[in-house]
Amino acid sequence: MSQSTPHATDARSRSDHTPLVSVLTPSYDQAEWLQANLRSVACQTYPRIEHIVMDGGSTDGTVDLLRAQAEARAAGRDGSHAKLIWTSEPDRGQSHALNKAFAASRGEIIGWINSDDAYFDERVIADVVAAFTRRPDVDVVYGHLAQVAADGTIIWLNWVPRFSRRLLGIVNFIGQPVAFIRRSALTEPMVDESYDFAMDYELWLRLASRGCRFKRIGRITAVDRHHGARKGVTMTEVLHADLERLADSHGRGYPRGKRLLSRGFYAWRRAAGALLIPLVPRRLAFTKVRTSRWALVSRQLLSWNKRWPDDYRPDD
Repeated sequence: MSQSTPHATDARSRSDHTPLVSVLTPSYDQAEWLQANLRSVACQTYPRIEHIVMDGGSTDGTVDLLRAQAEARAAGRDGSHAKLIWTSEPDRGQSHALNKAFAASRGEIIGWINSDDAYFDERVIADVVAAFTRRPDVDVVYGHLAQVAADGTIIWLNWVPRFSRRLLGIVNFIGQPVAFIRRSALTEPMVDESYDFAMDYELWLRLASRGCRFKRIGRITAVDRHHGARKGVTMTEVLHADLERLADSHGRGYPRGKRLLSRGFYAWRRAAGALLIPLVPRRLAFTKVRTSRWALVSRQLLSWNKRWPDDYRPDD
């Protein structure tokens, strides 16, 4: 029978007193991106993570990937601190899968990355937990966002402002993968399943209306992957329908003044993103692809008035 060394016992004791972080991932037929998603959680330096993947019955190799990853972690072959818990069965869509993952989770802090999202580098969760520890009055911690291409190339960096409830009523500036939420601020179900696209925006508006406190941290926390099959490309009509409903339920809408303010915000965010370029580390959690700083500067500042740079259009 093996015995623990004093150093190992002390380390385990410290780990037991750190909050458990639950990362929730709804998934369906996105094995192509899920590998990077899983890797970005598995490589985190933070010692207490459970990654809960709720798959909707994929037939593209997702199940084999999840099974292999779970077995590798259970056997300690990949050296990850993160426990992988997964289920694959039919569901009623992304919001339902997310609510199932939340119901199965135990963490005091909740993260949410879709199967084509990922965390930016290996210290994201450690830095987020430190922010929550410093500010026990804060309910939501969020950071900046990197928009990436299908192959992992960074297209540009989306700077995110400090929290403003007024600005949130004009535009959803908190990208879903960049945020972490205290469990105590959430109720079951976590998201409104009547929303197919803007369930994250509805969640932020609901939490803000209840007086929850939001805190931005000065680092890039996650990536949003741009590819032709993403909902933002294939389901724009659903997005607009959801936003119209939010106008009725939370006072969020698209009157002319708000539309102009929204466009101005996106231009401002693009230009301010240039300030984030020095924060990009050499080692990223989601890819081994290197994006040159000059390419980032060029796309960030010279394509500020375009929805996408010429070399990363939605139909590429």
